[in-house]
Amino acid sequence: LVLAYNRHAAAEIRARLRHLIGDDAAFITVSTCHAMAMRLVGASFAGAAGDDHDFDGIVMEAVRQLNGEGLSRAEAEAQRDALIQGYRWILVDEYQDIGPEEYALIAAIAGRSLDDPDLRLSLFAVGDDDQNIYAFAGASVDFIRKFEDDYRAKPEFLIENYRSTRHIIEAANRVIAPAAARMKTGHDIVVDRKRDRQ
Repeated sequence: LVLAYNRHAAAEIRARLRHLIGDDAAFITVSTCHAMAMRLVGASFAGAAGDDHDFDGIVMEAVRQLNGEGLSRAEAEAQRDALIQGYRWILVDEYQDIGPEEYALIAAIAGRSLDDPDLRLSLFAVGDDDQNIYAFAGASVDFIRKFEDDYRAKPEFLIENYRSTRHIIEAANRVIAPAAARMKTGHDIVVDRKRDRQ
């Protein structure tokens, strides 16, 4: 399962997967958090144009169903298994851009609160606390900053930049260096080594 911030990013990830692994990409679900929540609760926009459907609470409804609220432990596990449909791994792209509802959904899908570690999904998150641009929409870097503790994760720092020139990267490093509480302190961005030799 791959969760992306918006439909454009999801479409780009699908295209890259098709390019990298061919037909096997069809077996990977790539979705936004909201679309995944709709899938989990069986909601659809189809035919909803004139209806009074309320899709605002759909993410938290999916969280409630995944957590088995109001069910016995056995019923909750059975419901979760049916909803998760055999997913074993989750990749979340742009983790720094998630808000409280997306955080709750990802935690519920991953099974973060489950006692049995065998029932939890493996979670891989990609994000950069220096690049949070959706705070106006409720996103918070607090979620990426506590990811390590939440999931007992080990961070890896991707520091090679494949898009910008050396001058831009050096200027960006100088501008961001004084920012407080950065996760990448001591891990400056560098030009891709192959391109740097050209």
